[in-house]
Amino acid sequence: MSVPGIRTALALAACALLLGGCKGGRRSPTITEAEVVVTINGQPLPNALVTLTPTTPGYAGNAIASGVTDESGKAVLSCGGKPGACVGANKVTVIDAPAPEEARGDSDQAQVKAAAYQRSLKNRPIPPQYANLAQSDATIEVKQGQKEYKLDLKR
Repeated sequence: MSVPGIRTALALAACALLLGGCKGGRRSPTITEAEVVVTINGQPLPNALVTLTPTTPGYAGNAIASGVTDESGKAVLSCGGKPGACVGANKVTVIDAPAPEEARGDSDQAQVKAAAYQRSLKNRPIPPQYANLAQSDATIEVKQGQKEYKLDLKR
């Protein structure tokens, strides 16, 4: 094989490795529209960030779905920039949603607004065991064609 032929073969092999490495064996999930109503002991949990992480190995990073609950505890989920959640078993975490922009920062005014925002949150505190994947026992089985899910957390 000539030097240009070797270079071409090496370049093609490198491209194949790079293209295969970009996916890293990961596959995109099947996404379906999903919303979840979160309660604690039967009472709505407003202003909470809900995250669903698939338990099936091998999904790309765009498989994690999230949404913020409204006053009734309902969150419309989105995943990888698309509405919905990953079909299959998902572990759930729930934490306080970020404070409004005006309640962030070190100024006295922002701190007063942050304190008022914290006092306005209903059904708090969120039990700490739901804050991370290692401790949370909350799961949701997302099914194609089923849009609504209920999640009742316990204190």
